[in-house]
Amino acid sequence: MTVFSLRSQDLEAARRVEEFQAIAANICKLHITPAEGRDYCSETVIGLLPGIILANTTHSACTTDRTRLLAAETGDNVLLHIPVSGGFSIRQDGGRDVECEPGQVYVDPNEVPGVAEFRAERANVFYVSIPRSLLAPATAGLNTVLRDVVALTPQWRLFRDYARSLHAELPQLAPEEAMQCAAHVQDLALMALGASREAAELAAGRGLRAARLKAVKADIERRLTSPDLTPDLIAACQGISPRYLRSLFEGEGTSFRDYVAGRRLLMAYRQLADPRCRMMTISQIAMQVGFGDLSWFNARFKSAFGATPSEVRARLVSG
Repeated sequence: MTVFSLRSQDLEAARRVEEFQAIAANICKLHITPAEGRDYCSETVIGLLPGIILANTTHSACTTDRTRLLAAETGDNVLLHIPVSGGFSIRQDGGRDVECEPGQVYVDPNEVPGVAEFRAERANVFYVSIPRSLLAPATAGLNTVLRDVVALTPQWRLFRDYARSLHAELPQLAPEEAMQCAAHVQDLALMALGASREAAELAAGRGLRAARLKAVKADIERRLTSPDLTPDLIAACQGISPRYLRSLFEGEGTSFRDYVAGRRLLMAYRQLADPRCRMMTISQIAMQVGFGDLSWFNARFKSAFGATPSEVRARLVSG
């Protein structure tokens, strides 16, 4: 995850336009020509994440040209232009002249040459770039809107608002959180592009499964020491099938039984280290945290911590 800014005002005034043109050609794959007789001013904040690029750009009137040479240097991405204010006109090879205003989205096949003109004194456009391969479930819908504008439907508004919020919060997010949010942006793009019902449900399912698994784990914590803790009990409490419950843990590369054992083992370890539990036998601790079989507890404990409960207790006491 990388966030960086590109500001024309940070460049030397005498060569500002030329230097900014060189930077834009290298990073954005665009040749920028300021409107005649006007000073050019531009500020862009770009967020690079796995699977998406987010950019918020504010600039004065200009023309941008993605030449054939520059287009050849781009990847096979779909670039979504979302005007916040100002709007622009654009024409790409194979398309028609279109006007894109606030309240619309322009769907840009990034590898195609084209020219856009921004006439307003100050335009603000938000951009999202997504690899075309990640939009494969929505190929049919995507092909109908390439090189054209679409209205901001409720689905597109959800996509826009979430992507802009993610862009604003990126500096405060941990890398794993940013990656999870990037996946949500991709899911919302699929929905907005009219992915098939199956594909949309699959995309939405990632968020639903994560929320369900979080609730399941919270329920397990509340009942962790109970001898009655079983998959069937938790499934019934959550209103889901035992099969679906098993699939939630399989998605994390574990099982219900192993997850519960891991949580109980950690509780046992903490009790072995707790001076208040010094008078309890290891058997009593095992039973208290939910293990009904002492030999199985000892074997799992040594596998998890590399030492038997007696060895861990002795080490902690001596330490």
